[in-house]
Formats: sequence, structure tokens, C-alpha cells
Amino acid sequence: ERNSLVGSEMCIRDRFLSACGENKADLEQAEKEVFEIHDEVMPKMGQLMELKTNLSKEISVIYSLSKIKTVDSLQKRKEEALALSLALNDADQGMMDWMHAYNSDSLKALSADAALQAMKAEKDKISTVRDKMLESITKAEQFLKSNK
Repeated sequence: ERNSLVGSEMCIRDRFLSACGENKADLEQAEKEVFEIHDEVMPKMGQLMELKTNLSKEISVIYSLSKIKTVDSLQKRKEEALALSLALNDADQGMMDWMHAYNSDSLKALSADAALQAMKAEKDKISTVRDKMLESITKAEQFLKSNK
């Protein structure tokens, strides 16, 4: 009887360890997915900054031209450039905020399920950052090309 009890305890322990191992693998996979998204867009920060600079130059040119002659199309272009510049700033700030807020060490204090849920939330956050970055970059590039 003692042997069957020990065997049952070992079985329970083995199942628990196996489940923990699966949760750890799931958590590692979730974290990998988060950083794949981060690593996809982080290299675009230089491009984002360059576009912000180019938009600022464009806004200065438009401002100078509007001093010479007030034209509705110039005002509209200036407003569009300002909106795009703001979108680039928001995308940049979103990445900075995410990087400063992300802390994988805090996952260690959570249960496996809670840690996995936290990683899913981080994936949603970084996906939103990625989408804002890519959209603002694309729109700013199109805008700047439309003036050439």
C-alpha cells in the first residue's frame, strides 16, 4: 500500500512538473513572439526620426511660403504635415513607453497562468506600437514623396 501511495505521489509530482515545463515553454514562446515584434520595428526608429526631421523642414518651407502668399493648399499641406509629425512623435513615444514599462522580472512573481496572460497583454501592446509606427512611417513617406 505504501508503494502505491508513493507511486501516486510521484505521478502527481511528475504531472505537475510536466505542466510547469509546458507553461514555461509557453511563456518562453510568448516572450519570444513579443520580442520578434519589437525587433521587427525597433530598427525603424532611425527612419522614423529622419522622417520627423524631414517633416519639420517641410513645415518650415510651407510656413515661409505662406508668409509670401496665403494659399489654402499650403495651409492644408501644413496641417497634414503637422498631423503626420504628431503621429510620428506618438509612435516614437509609444515605443519608448513600452520599453521603459516592460519588465520580464515581474513575470517571476506571477503564477504561470498569470505570467502567460501578462505576456499576451504585452504582445497586444507591442503590436499596437508596431502598427502605429508602420502606419505613421508609411503615411509620412507618402506625404513627403507627394511634394517632389
